[in-house]
Amino acid sequence: MFINNSKKKINILSILLAFCSMYLLLNSFVNPSLALEKEGLITGFINSITSQNDNPNPNSDLDFNSLLSQDLVYSNFIYNYDISEEGGYDSGNSFSSNYFTPLVSYDNYLSVVEAIKKYQSIKNNGGWSRIDPKLTFEIGDNNKNIADIKKRLAITGDMVQGIGLDSIFDVFLKYGLINFQKRHGLIVNGELNKETINEMNVSVNKRLSQLGRNKVRILNATSGLKDKHVIVNIPSAELFAIKNGNVDLSLKVIVGKIDRQTPLINSDIYEFNFYPYWHVPKSIVKKDIIKAVLADSNYLQNNNIHIFQDYTYQKEVNPRYLDWKSEEATAYKFRQDPGINNSMGFVKINFKNKHSVYLHDTPKKSLFNNDLRANSSGCVRIQNIDDLIIWILGEQDNWDMQKLDSIIQKQNTINVNLQEKIQIRITYITAWAERDGLVHFRRDVYKKDAISSDAS
Repeated sequence: MFINNSKKKINILSILLAFCSMYLLLNSFVNPSLALEKEGLITGFINSITSQNDNPNPNSDLDFNSLLSQDLVYSNFIYNYDISEEGGYDSGNSFSSNYFTPLVSYDNYLSVVEAIKKYQSIKNNGGWSRIDPKLTFEIGDNNKNIADIKKRLAITGDMVQGIGLDSIFDVFLKYGLINFQKRHGLIVNGELNKETINEMNVSVNKRLSQLGRNKVRILNATSGLKDKHVIVNIPSAELFAIKNGNVDLSLKVIVGKIDRQTPLINSDIYEFNFYPYWHVPKSIVKKDIIKAVLADSNYLQNNNIHIFQDYTYQKEVNPRYLDWKSEEATAYKFRQDPGINNSMGFVKINFKNKHSVYLHDTPKKSLFNNDLRANSSGCVRIQNIDDLIIWILGEQDNWDMQKLDSIIQKQNTINVNLQEKIQIRITYITAWAERDGLVHFRRDVYKKDAISSDAS
């Protein structure tokens, strides 16, 4: 064990030494005087690691997080980035985390109040300048406009002011962009792209207005909230499972399209339908099914969708006899058989509401990789829905993953009623904050913030 740990330390040390050497070399070419100033920081950083490596503890791995937190200068060196966890960002997926502060809570309300003070101070100091949306830079680029980008990120605390070279797209700028992208629900890759610049160019006035509106929303949403509940937030396209003030689960979801919006709901989950039939709503028949059949005459057959005379689902209608160039098909009832290709996936989660909206699985898993996940017809699709099922049913009849796997493998249609209903709220919160001061913003996908154009 000691030998393996020592090898691991030496390998990581070699990588860090190589990185630091390259950084010093770059500084020496670009700005010799500034390189001397940075040399003390890098040298101290290397010496600290070397001293740890000279006196290894055979019972533990090298704890870089502890080492780097010993001095503020060193912690600023990797500001908000955990070098021991490369999984902190993924170039192909949007960021989703377990927030320390529940989205709907009085703590979040108080944190938003503090965030408003912070952004008011930024406004009083002149706010931030706009970044040209046409700018495109990569690691190693040298351009005077990069200094403006670094200054913009420093104003909102996404990177440390004055670290690195002002005009160089360096690792510090990359991690600053990563921090910014995390806070704004963007694809997290550390790249300077159009989406990131657009969010950077939202004015401090708009951010203040956004925080003010959501402060009221959060406070109102906390009324009557039970100890165990589920929150679906439309703008961030996330679901949170909360118990006794702790965020137990944070899952990506897909919400309704702009023209088929997911409604705001306060209800209780009461039932699970495993391998359900999908009773296709009339609106989807009109908007989607008819177009699909006109494009592919085998669409219904390939997707196991049947047409019936009425809700008894006894008398089946032959689709060849319908006029698909008209809306005749909307007079009938469409139903999709259970199975892996069913639009509900393998489970549907019911709660009472006048909109006929529910939570469900989906066979279209790739949509969860999008940063803007407004693709459904109003219902809410859940990624990793098995985790949510176990969280809700875990205290009922000894439900565990083994029991759930058995149901999934058998593919039998089963309904499970909850012995104790679980509160669910579908909210619309575009800005919130955490106890540590980290402020999150999301796009106003349904334009409910209604920020006036003169605040741009």
